Amino acid sequence: MIQFIQRLIILFFSAGLLTAVVSCGGSSENAVPADTTGTIQNKGTVGILLTDKPADPALFSSINASIDKVELLGSDDQGKVTLYSGETQVFDLLRLRNESIPFAFNDDVPAGTYCKIRLTLSDLELVLADDTPADATDNETDHPKLPGNGKLDLVIRDCFTVAADQVVTIQVDIDAGKSIHIVENKKGFQFRPVIFVDLMGHQFDSKLVRLNGEITEIDDVNGTLLLCDVVPGNTMRNLGCVTVHLGDNSAFFDNEQYSGAPRSTDELLTEEKKGKRVTLVGWPKYLAQKKSANDIDSVYHPLMQLEALVVELGEFLLVEGQVAVDADSTGFDMTVSTGGSIITEDALTVMYLEGDLGVNGTRIVSKSGVMLTAEDAVLALPVQVDGTLLIDGSNPVLQAALVILDKNINGAEQVTGTILTVETTSITLNPEADTVCGIATDDLLVNLTADVEILSVTITDDISEIVPGGALEAGQVIGMNGSCELSGYQTNNIVIVDDQRI
Repeated sequence: MIQFIQRLIILFFSAGLLTAVVSCGGSSENAVPADTTGTIQNKGTVGILLTDKPADPALFSSINASIDKVELLGSDDQGKVTLYSGETQVFDLLRLRNESIPFAFNDDVPAGTYCKIRLTLSDLELVLADDTPADATDNETDHPKLPGNGKLDLVIRDCFTVAADQVVTIQVDIDAGKSIHIVENKKGFQFRPVIFVDLMGHQFDSKLVRLNGEITEIDDVNGTLLLCDVVPGNTMRNLGCVTVHLGDNSAFFDNEQYSGAPRSTDELLTEEKKGKRVTLVGWPKYLAQKKSANDIDSVYHPLMQLEALVVELGEFLLVEGQVAVDADSTGFDMTVSTGGSIITEDALTVMYLEGDLGVNGTRIVSKSGVMLTAEDAVLALPVQVDGTLLIDGSNPVLQAALVILDKNINGAEQVTGTILTVETTSITLNPEADTVCGIATDDLLVNLTADVEILSVTITDDISEIVPGGALEAGQVIGMNGSCELSGYQTNNIVIVDDQRI
């Protein structure tokens, strides 16, 4: 039980990409108001992609966040625009640790400058993992109290600008690993929100994005598809379309006619595929162009552009777990996490699929979308596989279309604690864990890199505010993900938590 509690405490500050906390540009003016006639002068489009940095799947089988509303706010909370409101949307954050998904797009956003995103949550359900993977109905659940009445304000450094007739896409990363903390009485959990916001653009490398939509238009000359009914919109002026580019790295798998086998992408560029629904996993492309005069009001105007990694036609399973046996050129074995599409206590064989000449087979990538080789699937790496199930006697085999590996960083360790002293390039910390980097530690010297990034989380009874930046002081409760170096513990990221709740 002690180990279990310690692991939960460490979860509060799990590994994170703090170097991309908020990378938005702009001024601090208010959003453009309505003109004197009461009509909006100019409008742009703002979209939200939702993702999650991982919490430990050995502790939770699901983390279900219920989102009621998403709003944009100008400086001093002026110029409020609702991006989403309506039926509560529930997302299992554990299913988002490898990819982003579109949450909401709104094409009625007044042109201007915005400085905050406000999320309103109504519930957070933690479904604890247990020792009976064959029966997920008896798992214990916990509903931690939401701070600030569920209102989470994400302050954006320097604000960002919405221009008339242009699309701005924002990735919101709810870091479940850092946000969930065991309470001192050991009878439940606290939710202390740690959320990152990134404005997609030329300098931002997004996670892979997963979409599902209908093939509406085909351009066989340029090798593109228009998928519609993809992006959930908060207005009815568009059909939620994206443009999909098919390139050299793209692979197409057909489970309607060919049992999930890889096929040439040219087969997607035929008239018979119009009206078919497909699942797409790919890389976002920066949508730099402005809407033309002809398509400003077009229901088919694309809200996003993506370069396809994998296109799946028909039903495919999504299976998560860990690599159980190192891969060879034919595949690997994996242990399957609880709460997924396959329940088995034995290792599951994953088989790579090879395509014919000029046809791509199984795509293997890191969670950031970097292409990997077959042998990169090694023991204990977290893995997610899209595939079709082949029953070979009593041994099921998962024929893989897509393999996403979460490659661990050697020497990385998460640490939480209270600051004792602060120097220019270091701090001394009283860590909550008894050992750090395998050594019993009471006072830990933490070396700070020159580019250390800080995120400040302030929690009150009324609202939670997450702000990039902050000053380190003795007595603060902090968390970080760093590395165990020969010179000692070193970090380039710190989260400061100021919980002011009574």
